[in-house]
Amino acid sequence: MTNNWKANNLRKSIILDPHRFKVVVAGRRWGKSYLSLMWLLTKEIQPGERRWIVGPTYRSLKSTTWPILRALMRQHEGAVINESELSIRLPNDSEIALKGSEQENNLRGAGLDMVVMEEFSYIKPHVYEEIIYPMLTTTQGEALFIGTPNSFDHLYDYYLRGQSDSDWKSWQFTTEQGGFVPKEEIERAKATMDENTYKTEFLADFVSTGSRAAYNFDRKIHVKQAEELTANLFWGIDFNVDYMTAVLGCEYSDGTIHYFDEIRQTNSNTENLSRAMKKIAPGINVYPDSSGRNRSTTSNKSDHQILIDNGFNVVAKKANPPIIDRINSLNRLLLDANGKIRMTVDPKCKYLIKDLEQVQRSRDGKIEKVKDITLTHAFDACSYYIAMKHPVVQRLAQSSQW
Repeated sequence: MTNNWKANNLRKSIILDPHRFKVVVAGRRWGKSYLSLMWLLTKEIQPGERRWIVGPTYRSLKSTTWPILRALMRQHEGAVINESELSIRLPNDSEIALKGSEQENNLRGAGLDMVVMEEFSYIKPHVYEEIIYPMLTTTQGEALFIGTPNSFDHLYDYYLRGQSDSDWKSWQFTTEQGGFVPKEEIERAKATMDENTYKTEFLADFVSTGSRAAYNFDRKIHVKQAEELTANLFWGIDFNVDYMTAVLGCEYSDGTIHYFDEIRQTNSNTENLSRAMKKIAPGINVYPDSSGRNRSTTSNKSDHQILIDNGFNVVAKKANPPIIDRINSLNRLLLDANGKIRMTVDPKCKYLIKDLEQVQRSRDGKIEKVKDITLTHAFDACSYYIAMKHPVVQRLAQSSQW
């Protein structure tokens, strides 16, 4: 199959490189999907061949890569497009398909000639090692691994392999090198992110954040008493039986946040927590766990309704933001890429401080909630407000060039 895409020399060099296994580590909006399709479709497709793009989920592929592939293949005479399976059958009985890695049973089968493992950091390693690779061995097939770093995970391991193994080759590119995102847009993103997130998302660096969720928190820097408190007060709330937790904060006109009080109750309920909150700061905005909209209590009212009945104004979306977004938002306020600190904590908030120092991230980037059940509650309570009011802009608007 021929193509008329105007690939720049950088992408051409990757496509034409003779190594069987290729690893591309690149920043957001570099054009990874663009390269994936170029690599997959540049070689003439032989009769009976199967070429796949495997991504983290079916849904992500359907909303990003599929519209582009479908538009390209509509120009191919005789192509049969299957919308539900995200596949295209050509007249020579060859197949091009997109597969979500979460549907492992749909990945098993006969030989595979070419495969792209897209956003590989977010695909479980065994999917390639135990399912995809054996399908490549029967055809001596080729593989392209592509993604943005997520600490030192399996993408990093494959990248290192591309620096030493004779059958492998790896590359690393910043977002700016992709040519699709203006420099001023990258600078704007830098101002909204903490340093580690910026390095990961736009410089494509493998950055170790340790396993701490609040990796930018430093007691010596962030724990202090405020000289004055503003009228812009708010509560952040995490619902549980053990432990019901609320943190009280204020936001200054420059966007700086200071947490200065907290409530933690054992064997309690939302009614008791609401009463305690009213004694300290009644009638203000509360930013709770969104699941409290539907969670039933012994009074047959939702947690949110109990707060409303107690005179608070509930501010919450239908669902909580992804945990990784809350983590990134919080770390950006603790220390952004320009070295600015916009969050502090009063010394008496001992549970919040403990959470900021001890809450861990699991291997998939989420918050570890199993090892110590006394942790995470204050962390969650404070991060609901931050994610709502100060979300991290992780994904830039798609350019018309991809």
